[in-house]
Amino acid sequence: MKEQAMSKNTAIEKLKSGSVGIGVLCIIVALFNLMIILANSVRSGLFTSNVFTVERYAAIRQLISSGILTVIMILAALMFFRIFKDGIPFTAKNFRTVRIIGILFLVNAVIPSVSAAGLLGTFRGIGGIVNPSALVEGLLFLFIAHMVRYGAMLQQESDETL
Repeated sequence: MKEQAMSKNTAIEKLKSGSVGIGVLCIIVALFNLMIILANSVRSGLFTSNVFTVERYAAIRQLISSGILTVIMILAALMFFRIFKDGIPFTAKNFRTVRIIGILFLVNAVIPSVSAAGLLGTFRGIGGIVNPSALVEGLLFLFIAHMVRYGAMLQQESDETL
């Protein structure tokens, strides 16, 4: 079956409506993460004991990881709202935002484990230091950032041609 060509205005409107929906969803996830961070911090009394336990390590690690993921969601929301406002996904600002998100995922692959172990004063019994899922997510977003950069270059060339 042959696909019908979509007009530029229709494509921009679909892009805008989808971007605002995803932006709102990112804000909701960020707020949910903040509630989890606050609830876990208050409930578990993570920093009141000096005794190493696997549960304390896991809770501190989760707290740090949730904080990083909250920042990622806020950055993503800002990018989607920018796309909604401008109707253009391929910009230098969006390239930088996607690249920063990729770097934050790479940070999330290592820092929560190392920080939790450092706060507890031991690296014994904590298992793996690197979160392989976050590592792959970071590399994926860094690759997507370069696709956005290329799209931004093509967008600029197109705008200059007109």
